[in-house]
Amino acid sequence: MNSSITIVSAFYDIGRGDWTSDKGFSPHLERTTDTYIEYFKNLATLDNEMVIFTSSDLKPKIEAARAGKRTTVIAFDIADKFTGTRNKIRSIQTSDRFRSRLEQRQLINPEYWATDYVLVCNLKSFFVTKAIELQLVNNDMVAWVDFGYCRTPSVTRGLTHWSYPFDKEKVNMFTVKRGLRTKNLDQVFDYMIGNRSFIIGGAIVATKEKWKALFKLVVHCQNITLKNHVIDDDQGIFIMCHHLRPDLIKLNYLGKNRWFNLFRLYGKRDWATVLLKGKVLLRGK
Repeated sequence: MNSSITIVSAFYDIGRGDWTSDKGFSPHLERTTDTYIEYFKNLATLDNEMVIFTSSDLKPKIEAARAGKRTTVIAFDIADKFTGTRNKIRSIQTSDRFRSRLEQRQLINPEYWATDYVLVCNLKSFFVTKAIELQLVNNDMVAWVDFGYCRTPSVTRGLTHWSYPFDKEKVNMFTVKRGLRTKNLDQVFDYMIGNRSFIIGGAIVATKEKWKALFKLVVHCQNITLKNHVIDDDQGIFIMCHHLRPDLIKLNYLGKNRWFNLFRLYGKRDWATVLLKGKVLLRGK
């Protein structure tokens, strides 16, 4: 059974390099474009087919990181296409009506003030669906993986090719806490406003057909959220998706607060390659 996975991702410079502590930002938020490129180089070691969306100025750097591997890098202008959505997000973020609902400690989190951060986080299913529509995906299984998900080489756990027999009847999402229960939309909004993390935004795996269903659901949830004068990044939207369509979504547990266990728990190691590398090392001694 072919369990190969096409990886789709995207990267845009939203100004995180300027989120410095001397400007009043929390130190953990600062990440330059070069930092993200270095993170991506760890993911880029996988020989899986990849489709990456980015701005035209960053396209050459991403292509260089994937040199020799099956990759399509697409220059795509999100600012032009999503101007209206961006304005709606910004309007809510700056409104007293929304900000008064937040705890003071939450005001430092970018989902509550960084417009472009929220926009990009909420475009993940759009990018995957776009790659499928452009016929750039040659496998039935498709994964969104965040461009900077692999912050160290150890995250890929030595895999050369990522494959796993994920449930093809579901959209496979990943959790860092057990016991997600939502009785109504008010509780979902409480999770969003309280920044309660259950489903990670860093990875999703599904067939091409299930991705189309997820995209429609995500857009529906985004519209509900905006109409209720609330905004959140992808994690809150995915909680709403699960609330409305638990039949569509399968929650795969990564471990308590184990955000980066994807390839450790849901990756099949290519043992032939591992053994070959071991023989080469032994001969080199």
